[in-house]
Amino acid sequence: MSEDVNVECGAMLASISAYLDGDLDATECQAIERHCRGCSRCAVLVAGLRETIGLCREVGSTPLPESVRQRARASIERLLASEKGSRS
Repeated sequence: MSEDVNVECGAMLASISAYLDGDLDATECQAIERHCRGCSRCAVLVAGLRETIGLCREVGSTPLPESVRQRARASIERLLASEKGSRS
C-alpha cells in the first residue's frame, strides 16, 4: 500500500460518520464512493458500519423481555457482590 493510499484512506475515514449519516454534500459522497470502489479495505469497512448501524437501529426499538432483564440484573448483582467481597 503506498503512502498516498494511506493518506486518502485517512481522509475518507475522517468523514465516514458524516457520510453514513447523510451529512455530506454530493461531491464529498462521490469522492468517498469513488475511493471505496478502488479500495477494498475501505469498502468493507463502510459496508460493515452501514450494516451495524442498521442492526442497531432495528434492535434499539425492541424492548428486552422481562426474563432477560431479570437475569441480567441478577448477573450484575452477583458480579458486584463478588467484587465487593474481593476488596474486603
